[in-house]
Amino acid sequence: MDSGGKTGIIRSDERDQVIAISDLLRTLISLISSTNHKKNIQAFTDLVSFTDGRQRNLGYTLYYALLEMYQNDFIKVQEHLENLLGIKFDGTVIPVTTDSSNICFETKNGTVFRGEHELDKQSMSKNSITDLWLDPDVPATPQAIEAIENADFIIYCPGSIYGSIISTFLPVGIKEALELSKAKKILITNLVSNRNQTHHFTPEKYLKTFRRFTGLSQPFDIIITPHISQKAFEKKYSRVAWSYALEHSHFLGWSKTELKSISNKGIKVLTSDIISITPQLNRLRHDPQKLSKLLKTIIK
Repeated sequence: MDSGGKTGIIRSDERDQVIAISDLLRTLISLISSTNHKKNIQAFTDLVSFTDGRQRNLGYTLYYALLEMYQNDFIKVQEHLENLLGIKFDGTVIPVTTDSSNICFETKNGTVFRGEHELDKQSMSKNSITDLWLDPDVPATPQAIEAIENADFIIYCPGSIYGSIISTFLPVGIKEALELSKAKKILITNLVSNRNQTHHFTPEKYLKTFRRFTGLSQPFDIIITPHISQKAFEKKYSRVAWSYALEHSHFLGWSKTELKSISNKGIKVLTSDIISITPQLNRLRHDPQKLSKLLKTIIK
């Protein structure tokens, strides 16, 4: 469903007849075991990162060729890559759909946009998103449905709430799978707002949005948020906050009162020091080690 960057160029060239694979490839990289030989790991990352003067990417070209060879059997493609490059992935990446589709969204002034790339183009707009759908409607892959139904834990990761999270609920069959799933569902909130998506978002707004697009009264059981409120963060890290304000963004952290409003609904709230700040760049990110340690206390 991605239509921006390298994937957008390829999908445009192929007249929207191929699926987006950029997120899939990035996830594969994250699943490369550290036990693999460094040269083998480097070979794969080079494939994915190299782009020629015409913005053609070798890794994307290879993956699309293998998808065609194996008739969209992404598991066989992953196995082929493992054999080709001599690496092993610690897991399987399952696309939510293998049919081509586009994200469409409507904003509060009634304007309709088509394509995930439009989310990026409108990212600093005050004209916030009010609705999201796919065109055309597409079925979820049987593997995605099975994985959701049989999962012990489902983690909603940080990212573009509409472009990366909510959009994955839209293929036909996903809502039903989520309803049937007995998995404990965990939401990790974003650290920084996006002007046209999550500006002034609260835990209550997260809950309302997820309820709407999953159809579940309790779409997540646990919510993981920063240990510090927006007000306290802006006081402690004023330069970082100022840097994000230039992009019409702000820190997403909440007071005990705001968090209590969602814990009263039966959702467990975990506040933790999971942030990492790069002072010289005024950059804020989730700390992978801290977040991993916290998740391990939940997933036992």
